[in-house]
Amino acid sequence: MLLLGGISEREVSLMSGKEVKGALVRLGHKVLEFDTSKNDLCLTPIDNIDVIFNCLHGGAGENGIIQSVCILKNIPYTGSGVLSSALAMNKVLAKKIFSSEGINTPEGIISNIKNILDKDPFPRPYVIKPIDGGSSLGVNIIYKDTDLNTIKVSSAELLMEPYVKGREIAVAVIKNKVLGMIEINYTDNFYDYNAKYKSDNNNYIKPDNLSILLKNKIEQYATSAHKALGCKGITRSDFIIPDNYDDEPVLLEINTLPGLTKHSLVPKIAKNSGIAFDDLISMVIKDALN
Repeated sequence: MLLLGGISEREVSLMSGKEVKGALVRLGHKVLEFDTSKNDLCLTPIDNIDVIFNCLHGGAGENGIIQSVCILKNIPYTGSGVLSSALAMNKVLAKKIFSSEGINTPEGIISNIKNILDKDPFPRPYVIKPIDGGSSLGVNIIYKDTDLNTIKVSSAELLMEPYVKGREIAVAVIKNKVLGMIEINYTDNFYDYNAKYKSDNNNYIKPDNLSILLKNKIEQYATSAHKALGCKGITRSDFIIPDNYDDEPVLLEINTLPGLTKHSLVPKIAKNSGIAFDDLISMVIKDALN
């Protein structure tokens, strides 16, 4: 059964689901699509389902709720478990765990628009983002001339972090091992939703010019974050290599259900590592069944 659609990050989920379905069919699997916005998985008989491939992004599909339903129905599913998913989805809790593991991550405080209208939490520029969620939805960089009254937010409480300018690196991990990494060069102000899924102007390169020490540290942080949260399946960790301190990578966050669209980073990482998309999907299924 292929879970897709939903409500939160629906467009990305449908795009991931389309690519995954094609791979599953090519691999010889019988695929039943299930849109969680139109049907209740709790009330649906799934006795003849071998495994659930979770292509939901954000919300219930990524925060442990769907994972709980799968466990109650005693059916294997792709991706991380209940607790790992919930922790990774909550950027504040994940940040605390990363720090406790010695992983370099930006300072963060919880605040709201009303408070920062009175006083900026950090020197500008800084970043405000939802405590949960993905695909850079709701993320805003507050520059020197940004009018906070124009910022639209989706929740009362927000995570505030200093803005770190530098090279952006994404790392994929599966079975507690690094699958590969990729550097993102983009033309927009930052790598937001439109840049991720709608722009054809980005360049994605293998960061071969990293020093051995820096590459090892990035890989160590990625695997440590994956293990610290107890993740399964594929995770994608997003890093910044600061311009002013380029030997100490900064982990921004970890994603337990990274996108699998044509524009997504994990399939690009796999391709750069010599792994075809269908083989990547096969790896994910095998991990779910182990």
